[in-house]
Amino acid sequence: MKSFCSFGNAFSLILILLLMAARTPPAESVRCNPSEMLPCSGALFFSRPPSTDCCARLREQQPCFCQYLKNPSLSSYFSSQNARRVVTTCRVPPSRC
Repeated sequence: MKSFCSFGNAFSLILILLLMAARTPPAESVRCNPSEMLPCSGALFFSRPPSTDCCARLREQQPCFCQYLKNPSLSSYFSSQNARRVVTTCRVPPSRC
């Protein structure tokens, strides 16, 4: 009986891990394209409140933030005071590069 319980526990653990892996999208599925941030232009350039579409795009593009910050032509936009405000308002965790 003990080996059956051990097998059942191991099977349950493997099943849980597989389900978690299936829910987590792979990192390479994010297409890093700064033009995806266009819904945020009003919030970034004119201090308007970010739209729900803007916040969704921020969450989607978050894995790309470090790449954008390293790009000299984009870094000033993504490191600005408005960018920090928008990220905070949308409750997107800050990237650590």
